[in-house]
Amino acid sequence: MSRLTLPLSIAAVFAVTALSKPAHADAAAQSTAPSALAKSNTALSLQGFDILATAGYGAHTSTFVDLELAPYGASFGVDLGYSWRSGFRLGGYFFHSLGHTLPQHREPLVGRPVDFTAEASSVNGGLSLGWGVPLYCFALRYKLSLGVTSMRWRFHDVSAAVAGFGDDTSPSIGFHIAPGVALLWPYGKFEGGVGFEYLAQIKDTIPSGFIGTLFVGVKL
Repeated sequence: MSRLTLPLSIAAVFAVTALSKPAHADAAAQSTAPSALAKSNTALSLQGFDILATAGYGAHTSTFVDLELAPYGASFGVDLGYSWRSGFRLGGYFFHSLGHTLPQHREPLVGRPVDFTAEASSVNGGLSLGWGVPLYCFALRYKLSLGVTSMRWRFHDVSAAVAGFGDDTSPSIGFHIAPGVALLWPYGKFEGGVGFEYLAQIKDTIPSGFIGTLFVGVKL
């Protein structure tokens, strides 16, 4: 009787072990499924339409001959666009820069030296192409803007010819190309961040410059 019991016990152990493996596999699959689903739900989505109010400050980086104009300074505007799931974004922007009034001094070849002030401000707008990259809970956005600058200027106490600005009239209008980058923090429908761009002006009478910007708005 004991000789028959030993083989039956061994067979019973193998059967229990074989039946327990699928149960453990199913339990493991069920335990990993919620974590994978939660991870996919928390992944940062770049797709959607966003409307952002902008506020920033700019500084010119070039002069026209020896005439210094500062058409940037404090800036306010709007930036809007649509981003696809891949990260590509097509948008538009508009901002007004209050500019500065700067003292000037000229010493012409003929005549007396001239002291005056040059006042300038600008309005900028156009289209932008961007590419967003998820970065933890942030979105890093590279962009290239193509637009138009309208610079209003005024020389106090002298004419444009005396100031060395030639026969140009106010406002001076020209095209610009502006590469830039922004770091955005999406939180629900809220979106905020910081960025900067360089406005490379095509027209030589309009100085190029850097613009640092704060963003705040909504994402739909």
